[in-house]
Amino acid sequence: MKKRSSKPAAKKAKKAQAKSSSAPAKAVFSASQLVQIRKKLVEMREDLVSTVQKQAVGEVEETGDAADQASQSLEREILFNLSDNERAALGQVEAALRKIEKGSYGVCESCRKPIARARLDALPFARYCIGCQSTSERPAETPEPAEFKVVEE
Repeated sequence: MKKRSSKPAAKKAKKAQAKSSSAPAKAVFSASQLVQIRKKLVEMREDLVSTVQKQAVGEVEETGDAADQASQSLEREILFNLSDNERAALGQVEAALRKIEKGSYGVCESCRKPIARARLDALPFARYCIGCQSTSERPAETPEPAEFKVVEE
């Protein structure tokens, strides 16, 4: 008579649990919800593209005295920074559209858990859940240099 051990069954259960926890989660959206989200993202993309194009067309030659030129230079600098931000936002919107096509929309890129629906409603191109986003935005603690440490005697 063979004696069965419960250890192999326990090992199999652990392996199955490890596989299921390492697999990325899928956010649950109906097909109609994804259509609405995609429509919103496409509208955002079109707005960003038209804004960047208007800024490129709106550049003017420097004229006037030194004060006018300085003012125009500052305006160009502001427009340049805005267009950089808008280009970055455009990239994020396009990445969200690609995720919809792949079926991975709404999943945190860091922890692979679903992103809260409220966060996606507010920021449809969010890449991270609120927990991972706030962790990435915290400043890294830098150790105090040795020459500035107070040594108590």
